[in-house]
Amino acid sequence: MKAFGKRIMLAAMVGTTTLSLIGCANTVTIHYNQSATCSLFDSNPTGSPHTTTQSSNGLFVIYKVTSVVNTSSGAQDFNFNPSKVYNGNQNFANNQSFDYLLQLAQPKTVAKGTTANDLGKLIIDTTADPNNDRKADFPLRYNSGQGESVLLVRDNPNTPPPFLDPCSPSNINSL
Repeated sequence: MKAFGKRIMLAAMVGTTTLSLIGCANTVTIHYNQSATCSLFDSNPTGSPHTTTQSSNGLFVIYKVTSVVNTSSGAQDFNFNPSKVYNGNQNFANNQSFDYLLQLAQPKTVAKGTTANDLGKLIIDTTADPNNDRKADFPLRYNSGQGESVLLVRDNPNTPPPFLDPCSPSNINSL
């Protein structure tokens, strides 16, 4: 009977430890929307000569970072870095040559106890089938550094993104 009681006590301690780790006191929450997808990007729809850039992996997925909430009980200043954001097969954000045309998210320090709103857009060249995955959900992830606890929350999980083909600076920046 003593061994059985020790196992119950051990299980209770493991459960309590697990619950305390889930609710990390310094968790930063990044809220985002998956705004659109496209397989082509047209940097200048009325330009001559007219050129487009095709996704090398299947689809460009456009996201909007709506807020970074850094208000947990043990908050520390958080250095949001868009280059740490990725989806799927390690497809990282904002590594396209046409980024200068878009209102993209920039690195930002979010002070402890504060929320930063409307941080800009992310564009990720995503491994996907442009015919079948136009409305698919491509959740974001964050390549956290040591001591960082980052939770990403999609604010519009039940709203499929529009398929814009081609994407252009005007239709992306208006999202």
